[in-house]
Amino acid sequence: MKNIKNMILSSILILSGISFSSCVDKFAVGDAFLEKQPGVDVTLDTIFSNSEYARMYLWDAYKGLYHGHSIWHTMGWANMTEALSDLCHCVVGWSSMVDAYYSGTHSEAGNGGWCRDKFAFMDTSERKGIWSTVRKCWQFIENIDRVEGMTDAEKARLKAEAKLIIASRYYDALFHFGGLPLIDHSFVPTDNFTGGYVSGTVGEGEFVKGRATVEQTIMFVDNLIQQVIDEPNLPFAITDYLNEGGRLTKGGAYALRAKLWVYAASPLFNDDVPYRQYDATPTIPAGYGEDVDPLLRVWLGGYKPEYWTKALEACEAFFNANKAAGSPFEMVQPAGNTENDYREAYRAAYYYRETKEKIIEVRGEGNNMSDGEYLREWGANIPGNISHSGGHAPTVEWFNMFPWADGKNFDGQRVYNTDNPENLDIFEGRDPRLYESMLVPQKNLDTHYNTYQDKTIDIWIGGDIINNWWFTGGYMAHGFGEYKWVLDYHDMANERYSWPYIRMAEMHLLYAEALAQKGRSEDAIVEIDKVRARVGLPSLAVNTNLNLNDKNVLIEEILRERACELAMENSRTMDLIRYKRSDIFKKQLHRMNIYAKDPATGEKSETPYSKMNGVWPDFIYETQDITSYARVWWTDGGWDNKWLLSPLSREEINKGYGLTQNPGW
Repeated sequence: MKNIKNMILSSILILSGISFSSCVDKFAVGDAFLEKQPGVDVTLDTIFSNSEYARMYLWDAYKGLYHGHSIWHTMGWANMTEALSDLCHCVVGWSSMVDAYYSGTHSEAGNGGWCRDKFAFMDTSERKGIWSTVRKCWQFIENIDRVEGMTDAEKARLKAEAKLIIASRYYDALFHFGGLPLIDHSFVPTDNFTGGYVSGTVGEGEFVKGRATVEQTIMFVDNLIQQVIDEPNLPFAITDYLNEGGRLTKGGAYALRAKLWVYAASPLFNDDVPYRQYDATPTIPAGYGEDVDPLLRVWLGGYKPEYWTKALEACEAFFNANKAAGSPFEMVQPAGNTENDYREAYRAAYYYRETKEKIIEVRGEGNNMSDGEYLREWGANIPGNISHSGGHAPTVEWFNMFPWADGKNFDGQRVYNTDNPENLDIFEGRDPRLYESMLVPQKNLDTHYNTYQDKTIDIWIGGDIINNWWFTGGYMAHGFGEYKWVLDYHDMANERYSWPYIRMAEMHLLYAEALAQKGRSEDAIVEIDKVRARVGLPSLAVNTNLNLNDKNVLIEEILRERACELAMENSRTMDLIRYKRSDIFKKQLHRMNIYAKDPATGEKSETPYSKMNGVWPDFIYETQDITSYARVWWTDGGWDNKWLLSPLSREEINKGYGLTQNPGW
């Protein structure tokens, strides 16, 4: 049996030293923190001999929380996972997205650099991997009681925060890999890994050796979350943003549980058939669950309707607890009823720090790269540099998802690839979230929201903005530019923000999904409408052509709403995975050439707005297949359902502690 230092959990006993000059009265993940002093050996005894050092140790563990713009949590230092979906497409040739995924060459050997598997599973950095973070949190839990100068109440609160960090990291890995090894305490280098308890508490519950089943992993995470919820010393929400903004709370535990069960109840795991069969039954070492069907590590074994009941109950428990606590979490609401008011409210919801919208907000590190502190162009790979290079070039498919401002689903496709005889402006009068998500041509309404870098948004062929190689070959490679997160970056570069790990709009949409799955369509629409109303959209029911009493139709609309509200928040790709939407993964994606019409001839023109005497043009829209770095999935036979879960490292499997490979890899 391999010992722990050769395993997936391998990390040095103390991950790094401590800078004794740091002030820890204020929660500050971004501070330079564990920088070992020359000639100083820092041990657990050192750390837990002092209350300040102990707090700092936990603050450092917070750096392991998932942040969608961190170089440690993206694919090849470049792409967000959304570039695997139909929302956007990468044209950065050196990225792992192109090299490993679009080419179809990704494998259990992990070729292509840091890919989706390493986002969750591999310790590419001593502080960023799943397992080093889990281990650090267990070390904290096991040692904090010996710290002097700290009240029992604070110790209990900090333990609960550590458990919620562990739960979140397990949640992240579960939906990339399936069942996981259950780690319920810290290991030292001489320990042999045998397994852990499903309850998440040492010595209680069912002991599981090796790789647990999907259901055991779900229960392990759920039980950890329950322990957090049961802790009376953990506040429901943060009230002192100055000193504690970004810390985990009981409200975050309720929210994570709801998201856990909605995702767990989804067809990826919860279906009559597994997402894929094994080509050959994997070999499992003796004593590591060889009598368990290997498919149960990636499947629940059949459809379990009670999972949707649990999902609904978890959503209701969050909203009830939030109400009982005085509703500290709520959606950001617009200050008025203009398009710009709606855009500002939406931006505040996903972008700004310390709003009531964010239930779990993840802070950055301040490492001058993609740190989650600032959106710099050249100092941060993601989203600035990578997006402007074409790492997340929006597609026509994403553009089509946004409804008209009257709430009706977009139907402007009728004028694509025509001379647009009705002169329909497909960019005017749309869902305000479109303009916060994608850079599209917009008339200058003399407000800062309808210009880009102080220029009229004339991004048609020949326009002043698009007329340079940088934009046409990268940022707007498919006719549009990513605006969400990138924003008007030269104005936003010094604006600190936080990653919306879970926010209130998503909670309403999760609740709507659970209600729809339980046959309560009218109640589901009420929850959807709360999200739509924030940006001035009327009820989803205005789409009278849709049979919203049909569960499948309503679920499709919920997924579309999620794409409009939560795009580029690590949501769309996971939605397609959990609903096993191979039809969308295989679908050819499209770009658009936008042309201004010559007012005299009605034919295509390349005249920029600056030379049109202030007259906004009519347009012609030409859609084309995306051919730059085409995905192998778009070819006949190019898709395999194996892609719905990531491969485990063959190097780790060969170490013999019970890991099995996922089907197809």
